[in-house]
Amino acid sequence: MLRKKLKLSDQPEPEPTTAGFDYAPMEFALRPQSLLPITSPHFEPKPQFAPQPQYQPELPAIPSAVPLYYLPPVVPALPLWHRIYQLELQLCEALKQIPLPAEVAATYDPIQYAAELHLAYMQRFLDRPKAVLFLGMNPGPWGMCQTGVPFGHVPSVRDWMQLRGQVYKPIGELEARPVQGLACTRGEQSGQRWWGLYEQLCGTPENFFRNCFVWNICPLAFFHSSGRNITPAELKGPAKTRIQQVCNEFLKTALDLFNPVIIVSVGRYTEDRVKALVKQNLLDPNRVQLSCMPHPSPRSLNNTNWLEKARQWLVDHGVMPYLQS
Repeated sequence: MLRKKLKLSDQPEPEPTTAGFDYAPMEFALRPQSLLPITSPHFEPKPQFAPQPQYQPELPAIPSAVPLYYLPPVVPALPLWHRIYQLELQLCEALKQIPLPAEVAATYDPIQYAAELHLAYMQRFLDRPKAVLFLGMNPGPWGMCQTGVPFGHVPSVRDWMQLRGQVYKPIGELEARPVQGLACTRGEQSGQRWWGLYEQLCGTPENFFRNCFVWNICPLAFFHSSGRNITPAELKGPAKTRIQQVCNEFLKTALDLFNPVIIVSVGRYTEDRVKALVKQNLLDPNRVQLSCMPHPSPRSLNNTNWLEKARQWLVDHGVMPYLQS
C-alpha cells in the first residue's frame, strides 16, 4: 500500500496552461494597465480645426520584460490646471449642443483653436489654488478670441506675460471678426484696462498670479453675421436660459477645484451667476468672500475713470493685500 502511494505521489503535476496567452495569467494580472492621455475621447471633443500638437503627460518608462514582482509606478494626481482644462473641454462640448437663436451666425471656441496659448496660460499661472479668483463672462473678439487668455489684450499676453503659442482658425470664421492670434493689431479695451491695472500694481505677472487667477465662466464667443459681439447676457429665448444653467453647473465644479478665499465677479452678469449658486445652496457665502467689481468694458454704464475706480475698489474690498505680498 505504501508503495502505491509513493508511485501516485511521484506523478508529475500538470503544468498550468498558457494557451492563448503570450505570458502567464498571473503575469498579465500584474502588468500595469495603460493610462488615458489628456486627449482621451472620453472627455475631449472631436477636433474641428487643423491638426496641432497635443499635450501628452510624461510617464515613467516600463521595462520591456516585466518580472512577476514588478509593481506599476505611482502616478501623481493631475495638476490643477489639467483638471480645469478637462472641465473646460466638457463645458465647451455641452454648450455646443444647445440650439442658438438665428441671429448667432458664428460661435468661436478659443479653448480649442487657441489651445497652445490657453494651455501656456494655465500651466504657467495655475500651479495651485489661488486665494483670489476673478470671474469674467466670456471671450471678447479682440482679446481671448485671439489669445485664449481671459481679457487677453495681445500686448499684455505677448509682452507682459511672455506667452507663446500657435493659434488656428475657428470653424465658420467671420470676415468681420478674423482670428490672427498674437499677430492681431486690434486693441482690446477691456483687456488693456484690466491687465494694465495689474501691471501697474504688481509689476510682474508672477506677483499678480502668486495669489490670484482669472477665469471665464463661459468659454465661447457668439457673433452676429455683421460681426457684432453677442454676449451671453444679450442672448434671447431658451438658449439664454439653457446656457446659464449649463455654465452654472460647471461653475460649481470649477469653484470646488479652485477653492478660493475670495471670489470677485467682474460685472453684474457674473455676479448673478454666483448668486444663483448661493440661492441653490451650492455655494456657502459664509465660507468664501463674494464681491463684484465694475467690468472694464467701455460699453458698461458709468464706466469713466475705470482705473481709478477699480484701484479704490480693490482697497475697499480687501483684495489689495493679495496683490502686494
